[in-house]
Amino acid sequence: MKKIIKIAKLELSLLFYSPIAWLILVIYIIQCGVTFTDLLYSRETNQQLGATLESLTIDIFGGNKGFFAAVQEKLFLYIPLLTMGLMSREFSSGSIKLLLSSPITITQIILGKFTAMMAYGLLLASVLLGVILAGSISIDHIDFGFVLGGVLGLYLLICAYSAIGLFMSSLTSYQVVAAISTLAVFAGLKFVGNIGQSIAYVRDVTYWISIDGRADNFINGLISSKDVIYFILVIGLFLMLTIMRLNSGRKISTTAEKALRYCLLVVMVLLAGYMSSVPVFTDYYDTTRFKDRTLTTESQNIIKKLDAPVTLTSYVNILNQYAHLGSPKFRNFELRQFDQYLRYLPDLKINYITYYDSTMNINLNDPGKTLEDRAKRSATAYGYEFETILSPAEIKKQINLIPEENRFVRMVEYKGKTTPLRMFADTYVYPHEAEITAALKRLINKPAIIGILSGNDERSIVKTGDKAYQNITTSISSRSALMNHGFDILDIAIDTCQKIPDSLSVLVIADPKSTFSPEQIKKIDTYIASGGNILIAGEPGKQSLLNPLVKQFDVSFNDGTLLQKSEKLELDLIQSHAAEKATNNGFILPEKWIITLPGAVAINYGNNNGYKANPILLANKPDSWNKIGSFNLETQKVAFDPKTEKKAAFVVAVALTKKFPKKEQKVLIAGDADFMSNAELSRFNIRNANFDFVVQLFKWFSNGEYPINTTRPDAIDNKITISRQGINWLKILLLWVFPITIGITGSITLIRRKRK
Repeated sequence: MKKIIKIAKLELSLLFYSPIAWLILVIYIIQCGVTFTDLLYSRETNQQLGATLESLTIDIFGGNKGFFAAVQEKLFLYIPLLTMGLMSREFSSGSIKLLLSSPITITQIILGKFTAMMAYGLLLASVLLGVILAGSISIDHIDFGFVLGGVLGLYLLICAYSAIGLFMSSLTSYQVVAAISTLAVFAGLKFVGNIGQSIAYVRDVTYWISIDGRADNFINGLISSKDVIYFILVIGLFLMLTIMRLNSGRKISTTAEKALRYCLLVVMVLLAGYMSSVPVFTDYYDTTRFKDRTLTTESQNIIKKLDAPVTLTSYVNILNQYAHLGSPKFRNFELRQFDQYLRYLPDLKINYITYYDSTMNINLNDPGKTLEDRAKRSATAYGYEFETILSPAEIKKQINLIPEENRFVRMVEYKGKTTPLRMFADTYVYPHEAEITAALKRLINKPAIIGILSGNDERSIVKTGDKAYQNITTSISSRSALMNHGFDILDIAIDTCQKIPDSLSVLVIADPKSTFSPEQIKKIDTYIASGGNILIAGEPGKQSLLNPLVKQFDVSFNDGTLLQKSEKLELDLIQSHAAEKATNNGFILPEKWIITLPGAVAINYGNNNGYKANPILLANKPDSWNKIGSFNLETQKVAFDPKTEKKAAFVVAVALTKKFPKKEQKVLIAGDADFMSNAELSRFNIRNANFDFVVQLFKWFSNGEYPINTTRPDAIDNKITISRQGINWLKILLLWVFPITIGITGSITLIRRKRK
């Protein structure tokens, strides 16, 4: 060990007696300084402009556009310049003969030189630590675990690059050739991950070999054993190759024997790497403060209840817009989307079934092509073998995907039960933790069932109009739809059903257009009398239709229409807020939340008939009043009349509960049916919290079962604590003072060396 350290010290002295080591260090510090201060400057500017900043540690240091990613992109340019002379210099000067004849082994020589590079790597890492120190005084409550994990990943990458450069330097006596060859190997190791991605076993090998993105997990808050082992194996492989290369000149052996030794070494490394990447053998450490890269406790608890294998079968329609994601070359990308679940479900079986059938995105501008012709063209474009693709008739024998509109969908299977896991028409496309865990929970427990009453022209769950409820209930392409969060949505046709099912989590009666018949009233009353949960939403002008129904709750809809003074918005748009007593029913509605109700009526309530009532939403007291009589806001100028009208905090939603022998009945009466309509959930001219309110509402009805709670503690590193002037001082230090100081130190060292 002492000899290795002596060689390392000698190599470091030689390294710093050349200008290249000093120059790289200066450029590296400047690069880090420019990147960090630019990122900090942009966030501080946004803060001054009033923007809300969150998770600044991850925002500035992590991600594919953060500080660590920028450093990672440049490292491969620096290392070849440092390693190109490690061995080639010995060959070109002839000093290799002295080394080989000295009382040290080749292994000691190689390990000594590599140790020198590790020490220089620590110097580069210390620069990163200096930037982190600057970050700690610039970011409030910086997440040190996150940034230190990133430094570890970049240091391991430097060591891996150094081992590769050392090996390439041992192949030639020309330093420039060694540097260029090292860059070529780096490029090859990045590109190899794209080779054979359509072939099952080949893609596993080439994907593991690829060094591209190997430090990404580290710099984004997750240390995994497979990534650590990868770097160790790569370092060990190239050090062994270097030792074998130098030993080959001292031992006489045939070409076949040499080739066999090299092949055995590579095969052993590949085998060890493949085994280390198997989910069951992989361990993880989340470096983030609130374990953002790990499933929440609720998800983990649900997974623990799984006592049988889970199968995830992807049904890929090659005519669908997401067909490329199901192609063989995207398999590794697909697996990464479920990494968090593979940690806890290492035996998760993932299958793919490809087919073709009619879908909404078929190109109708090409009417001359049959469905099969289009399928063959798509198969060629996406890299499928058409012979393995099921026809419409064949897929229908296996499964009916018509309810899924023949989209890309996954079926999660557990103990013979299946549930869909969908792709979504948004930026992220893939299901997230909330949707995946909800699907698993549906297989363990039963889904919550929402019944939407129909028969009197109530709000529709299938129409896409502004007034309908499709987006929040049955839209399979919408991530926010309740059916993607553990709920089943049933259309309760009151005229054809004999009775309203007792299994409902809640029955929704929203804005009926005609009077309920005695038979219909009887069915609804029977459901209520049995303790069934119910949501009744009214509208102005419909009081007479619903008051007979809500009378049994000691509730009534007031006559008239609520209006709210506004200079830019419609007068009948009520911007309600949470009542103080909303927390009595478990609702968490922050004071800043605004729930918009376009066209609402006030609600009167009591506490008779065994029901305990609490107001949930209130109209804005200073600006809201109740307008009696008919009027037209489009043709009339309507204003508050202080003589006949008064302003008040009118109740627009009230929650009622009643104890039954085996359960608690929950009732919500709302003075507006538009609060969860398609239009209101996508309102753009005011930032409302309608979606969040609706989620809490149905979570209340389902007794907290659905949707799954995947929220995490709020980030605390949300403020830039340094001023603009302070950032300018950091720039001076990182871009001028430190580089110039190191440049002067290097110049003095080199001048003294030359004089000696």
